[in-house]
Amino acid sequence: MEDKRERAHDIAEEGLDKLVEGDTKTGEKLIDKAKKIDPKAVDELAEEVERDKEKAERFVNRKPA
Repeated sequence: MEDKRERAHDIAEEGLDKLVEGDTKTGEKLIDKAKKIDPKAVDELAEEVERDKEKAERFVNRKPA
């Protein structure tokens, strides 16, 4: 079961990378594939991305010492 989740997570990450690179079609196809394997893994990745985004925003908005 864990292998399935890891595989879905890896495919979804690859899909996100493709989206960032501007390859929307491939990115969406990979994310859809990952959702079919394990939708919860894709949800977990989305949560990770949101946490990373919040951390990055705090860092960017931080005032220099």
